[in-house]
Amino acid sequence: MTRADCVRELLSEYQARRAQNEREQDARIAEAERADPEIARIREESRSLAFDALKRIMTIESEAERRALAEQMRQRGIFNNGEIRRRLRAAGFPEDYLEPRYRCEICKDTGYVGDAPARFCDCFEAELRRRMHEDGSMAGTDEQRFERFDPSVFPEEGGQRAQMLAIRRACEDYADSFPHTKYLNLLLTGSGGLGKTFLLNCIYERVASRGFPAVRVTAFRMFEAMRRQHMANSPDERGFADLIAAPLLLIDDLGSEPMMRNVTVEYLFTLLNERMAARRHTVIATNLDPVQLNEHYGERVASRVLDRSLGVAMRLSGRDLRLL
Repeated sequence: MTRADCVRELLSEYQARRAQNEREQDARIAEAERADPEIARIREESRSLAFDALKRIMTIESEAERRALAEQMRQRGIFNNGEIRRRLRAAGFPEDYLEPRYRCEICKDTGYVGDAPARFCDCFEAELRRRMHEDGSMAGTDEQRFERFDPSVFPEEGGQRAQMLAIRRACEDYADSFPHTKYLNLLLTGSGGLGKTFLLNCIYERVASRGFPAVRVTAFRMFEAMRRQHMANSPDERGFADLIAAPLLLIDDLGSEPMMRNVTVEYLFTLLNERMAARRHTVIATNLDPVQLNEHYGERVASRVLDRSLGVAMRLSGRDLRLL
């Protein structure tokens, strides 16, 4: 699916979301008016006052009289709103029960912010990036988050549990302090089944829940963005550019992607190099150790993945949890 396809699909969902918001608001209004019919009368009075005031203002020539009438109507509106809030409280409802509710208070669920030319809201851009780069195979953040971390699944022998607790604390500190982290990048290495993907998803969930835009991809999806960029088979192809621009990029299972000549190594180097130059945060999980990274991608890529001046590497070791 191209970016244009994703935009059209998401705009349609935002429109449906606004319609649902209106239905829910109408239901709250009806519920409050059943509990206290006087609320309905006051709301109708406010609507009539506004309409009558507009008609009267259009017939008054004096600017001073128009302003006086507008102020009179404003004060009456303030009084009516206060009376409605008082009656809502008396009926057991919150004061703002009749107000519209939005998932995003910034764009009011329109997906746009700013005057013409408007731009996409951050909430829209974040969801757009997620849809373009996640293929549905990644674990949901309800299941994989720091609150779901269970140390009892890690064996105590060999210090595996203690090691995992320490790495978990370091990852949580990284997520909680983003974007003002002690180090820019984070590398999680170790053989399969030790919890690297779980920790990567935990970081993603925590950073995203704090309101910061983040993109997580499998290495295969990353490769697909690189391949599409290389082939330039879409006039609005922005997948690879989005990976470069993401404030936080999380790459899972690096080393499992296809090795395509003139694509994988070259574009991975560009991705890492551009992100480092712009000082953007990157988290990588891989089964490859430093020697294997160098053999797999060459010194230029490996040096950037392992750069100690900008990041820290944490190696997980122990028994495969999937075999316990």
